[in-house]
Amino acid sequence: MPADVDARPRYRLYSLLTLGLAVLLFAGVGVWNYRLNPLAYDRGHIREVAALLTQGQNYANYDTNINWRALRREQIYQLKAAPDVVVFGGSRWWEAHADLFPGQTFFNAWVSNDQAEDALALAYLLDRAGKLPKTLILSLRFISFQPPAEREAAEWQEWADEYRAMAARLDVPAHSYADTFPVKNWSGLFYAPAVFERTRQVSAVPAEPGPTTRLQNPSLEVIAADGSIHWSGKSLAKYTKKFVDGNVRKELLKIGDRAPKIDPALVDAMGRAISFLRGKGVRVVLVQTPYHPDFYAEVQKRPFGKTLNSLEAIARDMSKRWGVVSVGGYDPAKVGCVAADFIDQIHSKPACLSKVVRLIPADTGV
Repeated sequence: MPADVDARPRYRLYSLLTLGLAVLLFAGVGVWNYRLNPLAYDRGHIREVAALLTQGQNYANYDTNINWRALRREQIYQLKAAPDVVVFGGSRWWEAHADLFPGQTFFNAWVSNDQAEDALALAYLLDRAGKLPKTLILSLRFISFQPPAEREAAEWQEWADEYRAMAARLDVPAHSYADTFPVKNWSGLFYAPAVFERTRQVSAVPAEPGPTTRLQNPSLEVIAADGSIHWSGKSLAKYTKKFVDGNVRKELLKIGDRAPKIDPALVDAMGRAISFLRGKGVRVVLVQTPYHPDFYAEVQKRPFGKTLNSLEAIARDMSKRWGVVSVGGYDPAKVGCVAADFIDQIHSKPACLSKVVRLIPADTGV
């Protein structure tokens, strides 16, 4: 018995030391992730970069894996005036440059992995900041209306407060706090493999992130002042036909016979947000961008293709119900885009996006 009694303090000490080391390890990982990727975690740095962009400068960064919603929030509040045109959607819009809208002030507010809740949050942000545009271009993604419990991406939770505020204003039910709490966003801060990957990435690139007057950099991706992305020379060299074809095959294998569900409540919530914007004098245009021809042709034989067709039907119904313009589609043949216009299964180049944008009828003031 005495031996067991004597062992207890040592066991407690060992447990406390182990716990302390674990806390120190996680803290260290967090600090390094914070320092190595400030555009994902450092709100002060995000605010500074937003200021540079709104002043007309571009910003070169290692990649596009940043907290886009935090950056867009800061940009919207710092804009000197409401733009004529705002484009909002996912990364399929990242190469929509200002020259697609000549003679108009333009802000590309794309974010990564957009959801229906983002449309509500954006409407709230633009209205609260007094930056509602003349024209707002929205689009639907294959998981725009997917129930939160089934989603893999959680970036939308960054705008949880804005989404909730707008849901209350529109008198639509909001998700529970458990569904909107940004667990995944902040758990990434303590993800150890990210430190090693980021360190490897930083050490392999001779240039450092920072403001630039140029729109292209040999090794860094450039976030333009208009919000769009200009790829580095290294990235452009990577987007060969072999690379794109391989990506299409990979994505087809990944989705298999699965298809995301569509939550009618989210469809209604987005429609009400559109109605709110229309009531504020904003011309809302629903624009669907196409998929790579080979990808689109194959998924038409699968449940995924049925989801895309349902989304196009929803866009047409929104056009009738809420009085918005609806153009474009997921079929590249209907838009006039070909395989060479894509860098993967969904992201099209400016040549294709220009064809999509030309489908938008002129604003007659109606």
